[in-house]
Amino acid sequence: MVYFFFFFFSIILEKMEMGSSSSLKTCFILLFFCLLNVFTISSKPLSKESVLFGGNFPALYVIGDSLVDSGNNNHLDTLAKSNFPPYGSDFEGGKSTGRFGNGKTIADYIAIYYELPLVPAYMGLSEEQKNNISTGINYASASCGILPDTGKIVGECLSLSVQVDLFKETIDKNLKKKFKPQPELSKHLADSLFMTAIGVNDYSFFYNKTMDANDFANKLIHEFFIQIQRLHGLGVRKFFVNNLKPLGCYPNIIAHTVPHGSCDNDLNLAVSIYNAKLRRSLTHMKQKLSNTSFLYSDYFNFMLGLRGPSSNHASSNLLNTTSPCCPSIYDGGALTGCSANSSSCAMPDTHIFFDPFHPTQLANFRREKFAMW
Repeated sequence: MVYFFFFFFSIILEKMEMGSSSSLKTCFILLFFCLLNVFTISSKPLSKESVLFGGNFPALYVIGDSLVDSGNNNHLDTLAKSNFPPYGSDFEGGKSTGRFGNGKTIADYIAIYYELPLVPAYMGLSEEQKNNISTGINYASASCGILPDTGKIVGECLSLSVQVDLFKETIDKNLKKKFKPQPELSKHLADSLFMTAIGVNDYSFFYNKTMDANDFANKLIHEFFIQIQRLHGLGVRKFFVNNLKPLGCYPNIIAHTVPHGSCDNDLNLAVSIYNAKLRRSLTHMKQKLSNTSFLYSDYFNFMLGLRGPSSNHASSNLLNTTSPCCPSIYDGGALTGCSANSSSCAMPDTHIFFDPFHPTQLANFRREKFAMW
């Protein structure tokens, strides 16, 4: 974590030299959250959780949706793209890489934590690059989900099963060339961290309140763990599993709630049912799959915590919780998003959401709530 102090301190110095008071304020907010994170971690006694966080992983492999997509959708025929400004305004010189936010994703921060390179998007790599990369690949695809048809209404995307297919292809075509003999490959796969962040789009596209929330969650859990077992069969042993964000608190949802700005608690309840089943299922999978560790990341409650003490609160002390940064004037429309022609707010990291569906860099750089199996 010492790295983060120097990282953000260097940003502050840079902004001071530029004379940008608004940017300086944003950086101090980031530093404030960073300090909270460090003290929270270091105040806890050492545990198995701490050991995993201190692990020396050779690679990070990422499966997921737009929460962690690092540019795969740039190469697909889809409306779900973010490879244009104002996306990426705070990412390494203002690059619009295809990340759905103003800066780094949660996968980026996990890579930084473990002193790994930011994980490149699979679809943007040449065959030569795939053969040479040994620190991880990102297969995540915006708009897709656990179910094979999720997100297809807006164009091509890589569903969970397809992402696992691509990971298997990486092993067969690339990693087997890189790691010889077979025990070296097995060790690489077993020692690497495999991150998942997927499922919220299944609720966005398919769930409605006439459905039985338990049945819908059970269907997703079943499909999700089919793929986890496939990954285990390929050699994966260490899983970092993110639960689902509180969909009922998205700007496109809370624009229509009463009181204005409060979360849709019924929708959040449906998502929380899935999250609870996911967490319980990890205990079962730990018993079923040999020599396997799971780290459960409670993104749901973290995002609720950013809003304040209650999901009915329309604002918090530090952050704008009701409207996205882009577009800066948001009409609450279900199809209104951040486009190349959109204006954005001056200080993205004073908002929880960068666009109506995706968090800002500040919300991604966070202290997680974890449980380990």
